[in-house]
Amino acid sequence: MTGAFGSSPSRRGTGPVRLLVAIDDTDNSEPDCVGTGRRARLLASELVDRGLARAATVTRHQLLVHPEIPFTSHNSAACIDAEEVRAPLAEVADAAREHLLAHPNAGANPGLCVAAAASVPAFLLAFAKRAQSEVLGLDEADAVAARLNGVVWSGGETGQGRIGALAALALRHSGEDGRFIGLPGIRACEGVMTVAEIRARTPITRVETLEGEALADDVSIDTRDWVRPSLRGGRPVLRVRWLDGRWVPEEKWRTYR
Repeated sequence: MTGAFGSSPSRRGTGPVRLLVAIDDTDNSEPDCVGTGRRARLLASELVDRGLARAATVTRHQLLVHPEIPFTSHNSAACIDAEEVRAPLAEVADAAREHLLAHPNAGANPGLCVAAAASVPAFLLAFAKRAQSEVLGLDEADAVAARLNGVVWSGGETGQGRIGALAALALRHSGEDGRFIGLPGIRACEGVMTVAEIRARTPITRVETLEGEALADDVSIDTRDWVRPSLRGGRPVLRVRWLDGRWVPEEKWRTYR
C-alpha cells in the first residue's frame, strides 16, 4: 500500500450527505480484467447494498493521453456520486478501499479519493483541469491531497492512480464534465426510442442537439443500444447529432467512429 492522505472527520449524529468516491488505475490489459468503469459501477452497487448510500450514479472522466502517463487503454477515471449517506466518511472510504483490495490486478496502481460533495475546494478543480492537459507528478498530487478534507488512498507499486482519482472527483463535482456510465435505465435503452420514452425510463432530463437545442418529446432517437448521457449543469443530458438521416447519441458516434 502506498498510503493515505488528507483528513477524515467523523460525522456521527449528522444528517445525510452526498459523498463523491473516485477511483483510477484499478485494472490491467488482460482480456478478462474488469475495467475501472465497471469496477466503479460494482463498487457503487456494493455501497448501496450495504446501506451506506441510498443511491449512487457513476461518471467517466477523460484525462490526458500522453506517452509519459501510464494507463491501460484510454486514461479515464471514474467517480461515484453516493446520495443520502448517513455513515461517517471514513466508513465509506474503508468500504471502498476494502473493495479495491479484494479485487487486485497485477501491475495496477489503484487510487481512491473520497470527499463530501459540499466541501470540494476550488483548487482541486484547477488540479483536475490540468490533469486533462498536462503531465502531473505524484508529488504535486500528494500536496493537493494533503489539503483535502477527505481521504485519498493508493496502492500498487507507485499509487499512480491517486492522480486520476483526485481529478475525477473534482470533475464530477463541477457538474460539467464526463459521461454517465452508471445511471438507472440507460443500459436498457435499445433500438429506436422517442425522447419521451428515454426520459420516462431514465433520469435523463434533456435530449439536445450539439447546438444546445432541446428536442421535442415525439422526436425519435436511434440509440444504437448505447445511451450514455453527458454531465451538464449537474444533470444527465443526452446530446445527439444528425447522422445518416437520423438522430444518434453523440457519445456513441464520438467514441466509436
